[in-house]
Amino acid sequence: MEKETLIVYYSRSGISERLAKALQHKLGCDMDKIAYADKEQIAFGTAVVEALRKATVPIKGSLHKPEDYKKIIFITPVWGGAMATPIRSYMTENKEHIQSYSLIVTCGKSGLSGSIKDAAAALGKEPVGSEQYLSSQVTKGAYNLERFI
Repeated sequence: MEKETLIVYYSRSGISERLAKALQHKLGCDMDKIAYADKEQIAFGTAVVEALRKATVPIKGSLHKPEDYKKIIFITPVWGGAMATPIRSYMTENKEHIQSYSLIVTCGKSGLSGSIKDAAAALGKEPVGSEQYLSSQVTKGAYNLERFI
């Protein structure tokens, strides 16, 4: 039986995780926390270089099959104007199984347009919805996720 929505997120600092948990609470849907398979934490400078290189890496944390869902909501930080490498890796590994997706990015200043390009390149299609939240907004709880519900 096909389910409605799966949230797939990566969070280095906890900002994207806060959004993912808030959205899961509202939707009551399944959620996968993606992580690097071979390391617990990555240095920010290394993360930026990987993101800019459009690298892919081994990942862990994928508990649900994306083909079982009508829509995936990706939540990712932006590093150097590009989405986080673990999310790109998930997209690349599962692109044949993702029917529809939305993209939520967290960032210090900006990064939505670059992340949309990254996601479209990885999946071969544009997101049906997208939004950018500044880290300061998330920290203060000053965000609205209603468009994704």
